[in-house]
Amino acid sequence: MTRARIATVAFVGLAAFLGACGGAGPAVSDDASARLGAQVTAVRAAVAAHDAEAAAGALATLRRTVGRLRHSGEVSAPRAAALLAAAGDVEAQLTTITTTTTTTTTTTTTTPPAPPTDDHRGKGKVDGKGKGSGEG
Repeated sequence: MTRARIATVAFVGLAAFLGACGGAGPAVSDDASARLGAQVTAVRAAVAAHDAEAAAGALATLRRTVGRLRHSGEVSAPRAAALLAAAGDVEAQLTTITTTTTTTTTTTTTTPPAPPTDDHRGKGKVDGKGKGSGEG
């Protein structure tokens, strides 16, 4: 799956968040809508940056906020359920985001052995018993 496809799938899930946050009527209070909208923006930014860890953290924050807002009555039960379901859909897509990795390359240089030296001494015996005049 290409990065563009991954981002598209994630954004479709996030669009469900935005639609759920911007409804009229008592399903979501204005204050709750503003808070949730800011958190959805954080999720979208992390997904756009292909940062699965940041997106997962933003989703966890969003879920906690939905729970608190539901408990305080600022979000209706059906709207909270829709938000949490959309969060689950986006989280399932996080596994398809490929993260950028850094590859370290190590180069090893091997020096070849020095070639044998040719000192032109000939191939005589080294024990001094060669054929020579002995004078020197």
